[in-house]
Amino acid sequence: MKSPSKLSDTDLCVMCGMCLPNCPTYQLYQTETESPRGRIALIQAIDQQKVEADAKALLHIDHCLSCLNCETICPSRVPYGKIIDEFREQFNSSIKKSYLSKTILSQSTKPNGLDTLLDVANKPIIKQILRLGPSSLKSVTSRISENKVKLKTFYAGSYSKPENRRGEVTLFTGCAGRSSDYNSIKDAVLILNRLEFDVCIPEQQYCCGALHQHNGHQKQADQLIKNNQQHFESLKPEVILFFSPACGESLQQIENITVLDVRTFILGELQQQSLTFKESDQAIALHESCSHRNRLKLKTLNFDLLNFVPNVQILESNNPALCCGASGIQSIDYPEQSLALLQGKLNSFDLSQTNILISDNIGCSLHIKSSISGYNPNIEIMHPISFLARQLNINN
Repeated sequence: MKSPSKLSDTDLCVMCGMCLPNCPTYQLYQTETESPRGRIALIQAIDQQKVEADAKALLHIDHCLSCLNCETICPSRVPYGKIIDEFREQFNSSIKKSYLSKTILSQSTKPNGLDTLLDVANKPIIKQILRLGPSSLKSVTSRISENKVKLKTFYAGSYSKPENRRGEVTLFTGCAGRSSDYNSIKDAVLILNRLEFDVCIPEQQYCCGALHQHNGHQKQADQLIKNNQQHFESLKPEVILFFSPACGESLQQIENITVLDVRTFILGELQQQSLTFKESDQAIALHESCSHRNRLKLKTLNFDLLNFVPNVQILESNNPALCCGASGIQSIDYPEQSLALLQGKLNSFDLSQTNILISDNIGCSLHIKSSISGYNPNIEIMHPISFLARQLNINN
C-alpha cells in the first residue's frame, strides 16, 4: 500500500501564475516546469503516480533554489519552501547529488565539520589534486581557502574592563565560519568590545542544520538543532548571535535561549550608545541574500546599520529580489545554473562606481567572489559588520 502523502499543502496552490515572474529559475529557463506552479503540478503528478519520479522530473524540482520569492507574492500563502523540503526528503534516495555535496553534508554533521574538512583540503598535496579536479570543486576550495585563517577560541572576560562590562554575548560560527567568515567574526568582536560586551566563541560548534533541511535530510537537521540546543544550554549564554541569515531560521528553533542576528544586536546597541564612524569616501553596493529578505524578513536592517556611517551612499541592485544562485550547495550541484544567475545578479549593479560590495550572507559572498573580478577586479566583498568596523572611529 502506498504511504500517505506528506505533500498535501500543494492543494493550496490555485495555479494563478503570479509566482512565475518572481522565480529566478523560471526567468532563466523560461519553462513551466522550472517555475513554482510547474513544480507543484509535477510534485502532485508524481505523488499521485501519474508521472514517474525519473531523473528528468526530479531535476526540474531539485533546480529550485528555495529562495522563497514565490512565497512573498503568493495570494494563497502556499508554503512552497516546506513543500520542496518535504519532497526532497521523501525522494531523497532518488535525487542525484555530486560527491562533493554528499561529502559536505556528511562532514558538516560533525563538530566543526567543514572547518576540519577545509584543513585537509588546504594541505599541499590535496590542493594539487583539487586543482586537477572538476571545475565546481576547484572553485569552491579556492574561494574558501582565500579566507582560511585559524581563529582561536575567544573567552568571556577577555575584552572589556569589568567595571564597564554591559554583558556577554556568545557567537555562533557554525561548521565553517572560522574558515570562511573569519573577517566578519573578528570585526564583530571588535565592535562588540567597543560596545562593552565580552565575547565568547565556543570551541566546539555544530552546523545549524539548514543545509540538511533543504537537501532532504530532515532527521539530520533535527539532530543538529538538538545538538546545538544541548551544547548552548550547557554554556548558559545570555544571548547567541549568528552571522548568516541562512543559519538564522534554523537556530531560532532553539528553545529558551535568545538567538539574534549579530546585525540586529549591534544595531540595537548603536541606537543606545555613542560610537562614531568615519565618513565613507566612496559609494558601496549592497547585495541582500534571499535568506535575509524572505526567511528572516529583516527588511531595512542592512540600511539602518550602514547608515550609521556618515554620508554613506548605497548602490542597490535594479533587481534586488533576484537570487545570486548560491543557495547552499546548489552552486556545487548545478554550477552552470548558479553561474548564469550570478551573472544576472552582478549585471544588476553598476559596479564601476565602487570597490566595495556588501553581502550579508557568507554563502552568497563566496559565490560572488567566483566571478566578481570580471566586473571589477579591485572590488572587495565584505559583511555589513566588517564595513562598520573599517569605518569605526578609533577615537571613540
